Amino acid sequence: MEPEKPDQAGWEYKPKSPADSAYPAANDPLPQIQKPASGSVSWTAHEYIAHEHGSRWYLGLVLLSLASSSLMYLLTRDYFATGSVVAVGVIVGLFATRKPKEITYELSESGLQIGEKSYPYSSFQSFSLISEGGISSVSLTPLKRFMPPISIYFTPADQTKIVSVLGNYLPHDERSLDSVERLTRRLRF
Repeated sequence: MEPEKPDQAGWEYKPKSPADSAYPAANDPLPQIQKPASGSVSWTAHEYIAHEHGSRWYLGLVLLSLASSSLMYLLTRDYFATGSVVAVGVIVGLFATRKPKEITYELSESGLQIGEKSYPYSSFQSFSLISEGGISSVSLTPLKRFMPPISIYFTPADQTKIVSVLGNYLPHDERSLDSVERLTRRLRF
C-alpha cells in the first residue's frame, strides 16, 4: 500500500448532476445585468432629515444624561463609565445642532454615487422604499455585516425614475423601520 501524498486531497466533491448543485457550475454563463432604459438619474437632496430641536428637547437630553450617569455611578462606582455616559450626551447634543448638507446623488450603470463616494450595486443585497410623512427615501441593505444601511432621500417626483433604475440591478424588498429607526424618529433625532 502506497502512502498518500500530502498535496493530494483525500476526497473530491462531485455533485450527481448540475441540477443537484445549489451553485452554478464554473462553465455556466453568468446572468447578464439589464441596462436601465432611462440611463442614469441624478438629483440633489439633504443627507438626512433635519428636525428642529427646541429648548425642551435639549433640556430633556440634559436631564436624561444626568439621570443615566447618576444611575451608572450608583451601579458601578466607576468614574470612567459615568464620564462616558456624560460624553455620549454631549456628543448627541452637538450632533443634533448639525445641519444636513446638500449632496448630489447619481444612479448609473456603474453603481450609486453619493457626493464623492461610489458604491457598486454588488455591495448591496436589496433596496426598500420608506415613506416618512411627505419625504420618501430608499434604504439600501448592504451585504457586509457591519456596514450600516444607506438611506438616500429624494422628492416624490423622482421616485419612479429612481426605483426603475435600482430595480434593474437590485431586488426590491418590502420592509418597515426597525426598532432603532423607530426610536430615532420618535425622539426626532
